[in-house]
Amino acid sequence: MEAFDPQTGAWAAVAPMPTARSAAGAAVLGGKIYVVGGFNNGAPLNTVVVYDPDINTWAAAAPMPTARFFLGVAAIGGRIYAAGGSSDGSILSTVEAYNPETNTWAAVAPMSTPRRGFGLAAVRGKLYAVGGFAGSALLATAETYDPQTDRWEAVAPMSRTRHGLALAVM
Repeated sequence: MEAFDPQTGAWAAVAPMPTARSAAGAAVLGGKIYVVGGFNNGAPLNTVVVYDPDINTWAAAAPMPTARFFLGVAAIGGRIYAAGGSSDGSILSTVEAYNPETNTWAAVAPMSTPRRGFGLAAVRGKLYAVGGFAGSALLATAETYDPQTDRWEAVAPMSRTRHGLALAVM
């Protein structure tokens, strides 16, 4: 793993992740980076590793109940959410929330649409799932999750379909 220092404009090696993975999701919570799921050696992963930049070390967190890759991961309200993705040939709509205080995962309401390769971001206390792939079609649709009500709701779609996208919040 490498870290970029915007003050110096340089990249530097930091402690390597304990397990190589592709198509994982990541989020920052409490000053730590959580890397969730992914794909390794032909199999989806349910493992979660946590990087602490203050001491340059990785630690394992409780594994997700569902192995998944090409998932969406975001942090909101003191929780890490892992949504959608693929597992064992299927595209998922399920969503699981991680509580770092108890080191446990719990299922929350599933998305309306199964998606993989989509963007997931937290904005003003809600999660937004945007675009992706639904097995037979690329998606322009978007939906939002309210953790207070544990419900997903459709929002205006994008003007065109997108897959493998990233979202950023300003």
